[in-house]
Formats: sequence, structure tokens, C-alpha cells
Amino acid sequence: MSNAPLTAIIRGIPESPAITEINIRAGAGTSYAVLFKAPVRLANLGVLEARRDETGNHLQGKVYQWLRLAFPDGREGWARDDLLEIQGDGTRYGYGLIAAPTFAFALTRDESVSPLAAGQHIVAPVGQREEIPSPAPVITPAPAPVPAPAPVPAPGVPTPAATPAAADRVQKAAFNITSAFEGGGYATYQNYDSGIISYGRFQFTLAAGSFITVVKLFTERSTSPVAEQLRAYLPRITARDESLRGDMNLKALLVQAAQEKIMQDVQDEVAVEGFYKPVVELSIAPRNIQTPLAYALIFDMAIQHGRFNHLLPKTEETLGLPSKSRLVENGVSEQTFIQTLARLRQENLYALAVKLNLPGMRPRGDFWVNLVASGDWQLQGDANGNLNINGKIVQVRNP
Repeated sequence: MSNAPLTAIIRGIPESPAITEINIRAGAGTSYAVLFKAPVRLANLGVLEARRDETGNHLQGKVYQWLRLAFPDGREGWARDDLLEIQGDGTRYGYGLIAAPTFAFALTRDESVSPLAAGQHIVAPVGQREEIPSPAPVITPAPAPVPAPAPVPAPGVPTPAATPAAADRVQKAAFNITSAFEGGGYATYQNYDSGIISYGRFQFTLAAGSFITVVKLFTERSTSPVAEQLRAYLPRITARDESLRGDMNLKALLVQAAQEKIMQDVQDEVAVEGFYKPVVELSIAPRNIQTPLAYALIFDMAIQHGRFNHLLPKTEETLGLPSKSRLVENGVSEQTFIQTLARLRQENLYALAVKLNLPGMRPRGDFWVNLVASGDWQLQGDANGNLNINGKIVQVRNP
């Protein structure tokens, strides 16, 4: 028995025979997107991972567990334990040895056991964020107390908008930093989370709609054979067809399209128009935020947490400031505000790392706290104008 892998059977709800299939979801909770449906009595499904319901949903005091399953056609997805029977060696998942098919909900699982499969991507509940990156799991020690950053130069500090060239430099530097966290390449592709398809330098998603914009603009501007073939996909892409997740021809076309400068320009344009400009207009300018470091941090937050995430308002609440009040004029310096913002984001990412069992989320928060502490408010980088982001060398002085 110890050599028999843990497998699952779709049990369904025996007392409701009219239910002939169940939802297979993108993560461990009913707030995640439905990837596809699986028929009742489908058997011999390999168990890849087990997790507690991430929102704590329970029945009669027992919290549901979710299993990530491997299906015969190569797809993967999550199913809740009250819809499954399992059998085999469940030791590494916290179940122990299960000699015969057993109703999974009736079993008690050791929730401290939750192995993370190699290459797994972060999956977030639908609506929790617009974009979330997929950093590699890296164990990082708990953050040390953050020293006070060097003060921002007083009046006369160059602002990102001082000249078109200065503004362009800051935007490019911000893009280089964030793309290093997001995967870095115009051809980057993944199909594992609730975004259905995440593509490109900033992981534009089909579920949120930014991927749709990218493909539409590319097919309008390019006359290449790749663009012509992608054009045929537009009706399904516009409809957010979840079956596109498994379409390897579409993946191949997107990877090829990323070699065209038109696609590269489109991705940068969508990032500017959909994220960078709205963030500057709605979050940065009203608060009188001026330094390049702050611009880059807030853009990075918009890509990871969504343009209208809670961290800026939380920083104002922490410092006792009115919403969107202008820094300095409200009695708080920009360095104090950004230091607090970076720390709150770090705490948020550390909490998510624990919740999702993904310690690789921590370095992103650490990076910004450390950059603020270094006092590099003008984003000049080291002697060569570079920043080191988890081993990736990123140019910020002359991007």
C-alpha cells in the first residue's frame, strides 16, 4: 500500500443523482474560476496537492479540504473533498494510508502537511486582484527592522514630469523593475490560475480583459501570418472562452507574435494606457508624489494588486491623513509616506505567503522596503545604473 499513489474518484453527491458532473476550479475555494467540469465516477485521478479551504468554509464545524487533481487529458484542477473518494498512500498530503476508496470529507487531514508541487503558479481568488505574478518559491527570513530612509531632497528635487525625457526614463525604469518580477519577457505565458491565460511582459490576463486588448491591437496593426491566425481566435478571446486555456496552438501563436516589434510595442502601450497613466492621474498626482522611486513602487503595486488596491488608503489611515491629501501640505513628508507604504505592502505579501504557502512572494516586498531604506529616491541604481532583483540585473538609470 505504501507504494500505491493517492488517487481520487469523482463521487459527486450520491443523494442527488441528477448531478452528473462537478466543477473543477482554479484554486482551493469556490471563489476561484471554474476551469471545466468532470463527470461523476471518473476514477484514477492523481492527487497532486491538498489544501484547506482558503476562506475557511465548513460544514458542521469541519473545514473543507481541496485536492488538486491530474486528469487523463493532461488538465489539472481543484475539487472539494465532499465530492471525492480517495485511496492510496496519502501520507505526504496529511491523510496517511487509505486502503479502500473512502469519502474524503469523512477523513481528518493533517493540515500542516501541504507539499508544493514544482513549478506551481500562484492562484488568487477571482476579484481579489487584477494581476498576480508567479515568483519562484524562495524561502526568505522574516524582515528585519527597517531603518529610516535617507531624506528626500527638499524643494528642487527633480520630478518625473520635469521634462519629457525625465518622465520617459522613470516610466521605462518602472517597467524594467516590474517586468523582472512578472517574468520579464514579452513571450511569457502561463495558463494555471484564475486569469485563464496570462501573457506578456506584465502577464495580461484573459479573465481581467487586458489580454483581449493586447490581441485586438496586435491583430489590427500587424499583417503577418501569425496575426492572421490570431485574428481567427478573436471571437473566442472576446468571449473569454475558458477552453482556450488548453489550446496549445494559441500558445504557440502568442509566443511567435512576441517576436514582432508590433506586439512588443502593443504590450508596452497597454501597460501605459491601462495602468501607468491611470495610476499617475488617480493615485500619484493627487497626493503630490514626486520621486521616481515612488512612481515605480506604486506602478508595481498596480500590476500586482490591481490599480485600485487598498494599500494607499491603508497608508493614509495608518498615518492619520485625509484621503488623497497632498503630501508635505498635509504635514507628512513623502519619505515617511513611502516608507510606510512599502512596509505595509511587505506585511501584506508576507501574510499572503503564509496563506498560500508560497514564500516566494516575500522577496518582492523585501525589495521595495530595502530600496526605500537605501535612499535611492531618484532610481539611480548602483555605479552602473543597475538594480539587482532576485538575481536579475535591471537597468534603471538609462533604461
